[in-house]
Amino acid sequence: MKRRNSNGVGSSGSSLLKSFYDVPYPDSPRAPWYSRVLASPRLLRRLLWLLTTILAGVALFVAAFTTDNAPTTWLCHKFDALTGGAPLRMPTNRPPKVPLAAPIPCLTPRGHLLGNSPDDDLHPVSLDMPYPLPFTGSHDVLGLEKTWMTPEDRYGPYGFGEDAKTYNRTKVNWNEIDWGFFQNECLRVNQERFPAAAEPFRNDPPRFALKHERNVPAKRRWEEVPDTRRTAIIIRAYDGYDWTAQDMHHVRSLIVEASLKTGGEFSVILLVHIRNLRYNIWKSREEYHKALRAAQIPYEFHSITVLWNNPLLESWYPGTLEHDTFYQVFQPVQLVAHHYPEFDHYWQFEMDMRFTGDAGEFLKALDDFSRREPRKQSHERSTFLYDPTDFSDYDDFQAAVDIANNGNSHYWGPAKIREVSPLGPKPPTSALKDNFRWGVGEDADAVVTSLCGDARKSKSWIFSGWVYGFRGGSEGPPRFFCPPAIQRASRHLLLSIHDLQIRGLRIASEATLPSFALWLGLKISYPPLPTYLDAKPTKQDHDGWFLGGPEASTDGWGKSDPQWGAHSIKGEPRMASTFWWSAGWSGNSPKRTFLAWLYNDDSESLPEPLARKDGHVYMPNMMMHPVKNN
Repeated sequence: MKRRNSNGVGSSGSSLLKSFYDVPYPDSPRAPWYSRVLASPRLLRRLLWLLTTILAGVALFVAAFTTDNAPTTWLCHKFDALTGGAPLRMPTNRPPKVPLAAPIPCLTPRGHLLGNSPDDDLHPVSLDMPYPLPFTGSHDVLGLEKTWMTPEDRYGPYGFGEDAKTYNRTKVNWNEIDWGFFQNECLRVNQERFPAAAEPFRNDPPRFALKHERNVPAKRRWEEVPDTRRTAIIIRAYDGYDWTAQDMHHVRSLIVEASLKTGGEFSVILLVHIRNLRYNIWKSREEYHKALRAAQIPYEFHSITVLWNNPLLESWYPGTLEHDTFYQVFQPVQLVAHHYPEFDHYWQFEMDMRFTGDAGEFLKALDDFSRREPRKQSHERSTFLYDPTDFSDYDDFQAAVDIANNGNSHYWGPAKIREVSPLGPKPPTSALKDNFRWGVGEDADAVVTSLCGDARKSKSWIFSGWVYGFRGGSEGPPRFFCPPAIQRASRHLLLSIHDLQIRGLRIASEATLPSFALWLGLKISYPPLPTYLDAKPTKQDHDGWFLGGPEASTDGWGKSDPQWGAHSIKGEPRMASTFWWSAGWSGNSPKRTFLAWLYNDDSESLPEPLARKDGHVYMPNMMMHPVKNN
């Protein structure tokens, strides 16, 4: 029998137990249960076995998912579903938006109102020759005017040729122009056309901040932000970018034609990547403006410029583990939508784009088409190129895709995946019963400008297995890629992607908008942009690109490859399109066509879409990419 001291505790080591727990000896009737457990080797072994079993179960649970952080994102999704934190779904049948009133003319840098100043007008001409039929796409389907213009007709209002003696427009001292003022003044005089939530864009003081220093909520719900009927055009640039006269003409034309001519329906924002981390732009406004001055941004664009850097993305989206523009081009755009929610939609543009006709009319045509397009089979149609030689109008094309799909749709409403709660509306009926009515009159949440492909089936896209945070490994959820990432996103879509990227979901840039729209149940549209090859297409060219179209499809999807141009695909067709993602086409890039027009090429052979008349070279109306300056 053990000897006990006056406190009833064994003298050998028991004092430690007493001092630690301050309880009677374990076998005392007065001892609490946990002291008896600790004194029982048998119970300890059982507890250890139970703990080991639990840990093994957790390990098996994690192993049932992909690597990466799929368990985290899935559990967050399930937690939302259980606690009511899932997003509120949009109503199924929203009333169509009332058209805006006609725009009130706005002031230009020449001091005149648009429409009353020939010096600020574009000067398209009529040529006594047939208008070139696009290789893909259609002016007629989009309602685009079939204009012809010389470079002076097109860019003369914005300074092209102003040093020549033949320049017959009033000259502008561009160094004294403040484009932010002109855009905001235009909105002011047109304010009554827009909802009350529409407000001027102001970049000072800067709204961007590191997440832990933010002055905005970490998340925004779609129903909390009212519509404004305005669209932001975000042009991407970076510090040290070598601005050329072409760039200046391009950006000025976007501001005047898309923002001022429409009475403020668009607002141009220059989103500049500060790669030089010597400037801590989040430290102070002084440091921010020091970086702006050092970035070599022309002064006329300072008031529409927003700066960002990689530390900003890392602070907001640490779970994605990737913030390089090459892989995650939309992360800064998501932050623009989050910090500047006074726009309904956001175009992401690049500096190497060109509009050879009125940019505002082109963008409004894309907007109108995407609003008219039904939801049914919109994903399927986005995988086909529109062949103007095969279809008399878009209804014929839509009917051909419908036949290829037997009247059904592969995706009807959101594609259900474990990590994403649906946001879009529930379908009003089945896909078979819908007569291409659902979604007509509804703004598209994702507007893409080029052919889409199924990432899971692609053998050529280098990012086909680049997914993170999803169950299913590199196979991942259903997703589509639509290069290039010159695309438009709704605020609803960008705010949702923002929330999901905070949780750690990521896919490659060119798949981001169409894929998240698919999972969320939001509307996607691929308008048939007119594009050309640089020479009249042969039958081999035609057949190589279209591969039989919808009539040859056995599963309802197109067979053309969005990755053509990578020079790694056996048998890919001749690459010389005026709009594509790649510029490396052995000299046959859009740049060659654009420069032949810009410098009035007098050689006998002009690239196909160009025309010569009375010693001048004319360009038809289209959007070009890429037109590189270097």
